[in-house]
Amino acid sequence: LSRSGRIMRSLVDGVDHVYVPMADAPAAFAVLAEQLELPVLWPFTSFGMFSSGGVSAGGIKLEVIESTPTGPRAAAPATPPIERGAFRPASRIDDTYLAEVDVRSIARTPPSSFERDGRPAWTNVYFLDLISEQAGAFVCDYYLPESRDLERRRRVLEECGGGRLGVLDAIELVIGTRDTDAARRRWQRLFDPLMPAESLTWRPAVGPAITLVAGAGEQVDHLLLTVRSVDTALQAWSEAAQPQLGQFPLRFAGPG
Repeated sequence: LSRSGRIMRSLVDGVDHVYVPMADAPAAFAVLAEQLELPVLWPFTSFGMFSSGGVSAGGIKLEVIESTPTGPRAAAPATPPIERGAFRPASRIDDTYLAEVDVRSIARTPPSSFERDGRPAWTNVYFLDLISEQAGAFVCDYYLPESRDLERRRRVLEECGGGRLGVLDAIELVIGTRDTDAARRRWQRLFDPLMPAESLTWRPAVGPAITLVAGAGEQVDHLLLTVRSVDTALQAWSEAAQPQLGQFPLRFAGPG
């Protein structure tokens, strides 16, 4: 039971997408979509407050977002980070959901709602202390069915053979932290009652595992993709990704 007396379930079903801020986001998106031939889920588009484009990485979306003075990041660093991971809320974001977040002592923002073509499109709530002020996690509650369609993401990736990288799926989101014990306690508040499958790894129902590792700072370190052949993926990456993507935070592992 939660402290509100209700049967407790996790606040999130798993990771829906991650986004990477880039100084020249349109060029970076073109590399992913045209050179590496990852399937486009939405073209590079202005949403008013920000511009982005998204490709499929299997169960999750990989979003490239443009860095602007008023956007999520004022200036993209030389080594672009995964700035935020977006989670699927386990239920609609409403007063009951927000009350459960507050009961768990997870610092958050008020809900932010977005529209597309004059229709409500999604609502975000940002968690303020899971990682750091510069990187973090949030829940993204989509209203449009196509935005929530996991099977479509997997289908379009399979139909194109995973692009030149041969991507099969995104299997792990790795988060660096100076204090793994403190970070584990923070993340457990989000995942309760789901317990770690290993000491510092949670495996939610949707999307990649989330793993904490010791590091020099509080940040999302990288996204691990399974690919048909690591050698082929590395060769394709070296041919297509430079210089636009630089040290883009992806890693590759073979199947199985």
